[in-house]
Amino acid sequence: MKRVAVIGAGLIGKERLDAVAALRRAGRDVGLVGIFDADLVTCQAAAEKYATTALSSVEAVIATRADWTMIALPHDIAVTVAEQVLRSGGRVLLEKPMGRDLVEAQRLLELGGDRLKIGFNYRFYRGIEKAVADVQSGRLGKIVSIEFELGHGCAPGQEKTWKLNAERAGGGCLIDPGVHLLDLCLRLAPDGLKPIGGASWSGFWNTGIEEEVSLILDAGAFCMKVRVSVVAWRSTFHMRINGTEGYATVSGRNRSYGPQTYVVGKRWGWRDAPSQVASEVMEVNDDGLDVFERETEALLFPEDSRSAWPAIATAAEGFAVMKLLDDVRATLNLRRGY
Repeated sequence: MKRVAVIGAGLIGKERLDAVAALRRAGRDVGLVGIFDADLVTCQAAAEKYATTALSSVEAVIATRADWTMIALPHDIAVTVAEQVLRSGGRVLLEKPMGRDLVEAQRLLELGGDRLKIGFNYRFYRGIEKAVADVQSGRLGKIVSIEFELGHGCAPGQEKTWKLNAERAGGGCLIDPGVHLLDLCLRLAPDGLKPIGGASWSGFWNTGIEEEVSLILDAGAFCMKVRVSVVAWRSTFHMRINGTEGYATVSGRNRSYGPQTYVVGKRWGWRDAPSQVASEVMEVNDDGLDVFERETEALLFPEDSRSAWPAIATAAEGFAVMKLLDDVRATLNLRRGY
């Protein structure tokens, strides 16, 4: 049996707990050996809901000798806790990002190696999975450009939380949720990426973070554009791919973003159809609600994977994302160290 412990019972921690429970219901040989959260009431409630043990400390988590410890904590705390578990010899799934800056990421890489994985759950959305596969297979021809857009508006009062606190989060929209997009960009750019321009904006939340960023990345043979925002009042995810043989669009994610769809069109497809829209094919229409379950399954049972991608993010891949983030921060004259 694969034995899992979870540290952090907040929003993402509960997603991890739900994922383990779903895998058990599906017949997977996995067990939850305990939960730790510094909020004792939250910890006890989660333990009761998921029929496991409420643990009293990180040391108690380590003592369970879990096969994997999943850490979902505020960014400023997560690194220290991950280091503690890794030093004990444990294996860790650390919810993105891999630290707040390149220094923290380097430390984690050197300490964790193959025992550290990074939670980039966007890899496991079915529309994104199909889009990446089509780019890599050459189905759309030579890639001309790829554009990403990801935005949400947080919630009233969130400026008082760690999520919009520059020191605790390690910056603003670039590090969360922007690192999801940077991870996908790197998966699609075999020749590497170089930031060549962009701009940042702030002025609504006024907590010292970048609130919206537009970015241009040179991928060698083509160009990427990235826009990420925490002042987008309509929750939005789009991925647009333009190739010499056709085009594709991923829209939506789940919940307030709407279901995720993947639509593909051929070059000049309108010539053989009543309209441009009629010439397109929707190949994915998915609610996206099992993305954490899919990621957790890939972590615990990699031997059962039927393809090389999507795969759980390695520490080396997490570090590459942080290196790109650091390059972007330097290009846009944003704070780099935390």
